[in-house]
Amino acid sequence: MTVIKELLAHTCTARAAIDRIAAQAENDPALFAELAAMTEADDSTAAWHAAWALERIARRRPDLFEPMRSSVNRRAMEERRQDVQRLLLSILNRMETPPEPDAGLLDFCLGGIRSPQLSIAARSLCIKLACKLCRTHAPLAHELKLYLEYGDGERLPAAVATARRNALRMIERYTAETETARKRTRIKKHI
Repeated sequence: MTVIKELLAHTCTARAAIDRIAAQAENDPALFAELAAMTEADDSTAAWHAAWALERIARRRPDLFEPMRSSVNRRAMEERRQDVQRLLLSILNRMETPPEPDAGLLDFCLGGIRSPQLSIAARSLCIKLACKLCRTHAPLAHELKLYLEYGDGERLPAAVATARRNALRMIERYTAETETARKRTRIKKHI
């Protein structure tokens, strides 16, 4: 067992230690790959701490995760440990939005918004991710808006309700900007 793996396997690993490991892995591709592999470990504590370190890296360098986007997508959708899943969804949320949304991830997020099996944090992240994925596609954004408005009377946990409100505001803002851009384009064509 490597020193990093031993350190991450301890239940009392402090945030400062996680931050140090993340800072090292940010500049060490071998350590970065080791952390990514450790998120799949049988040891839940080591997997959680490895995902935590990766999420810390994603805050500063989300570009490092681009080569492994499909792997992170798959893992986030399949992960059964809520703490690791939340961190993987957070990494995806920090990454640049791809030009074409991943249909599988979007379906997962839409299903996850109201899923009682997901943690409250994961449900909130599902809303944020769905909003990011739909933002550049007006028909998808409209569908998401309808989906989010559908449960208006539903009692949601505060974090989920806040993410929902913010997503609806973002969709409204995007829709207004898109409509303004279309009007400008029509006016320029007539001039």
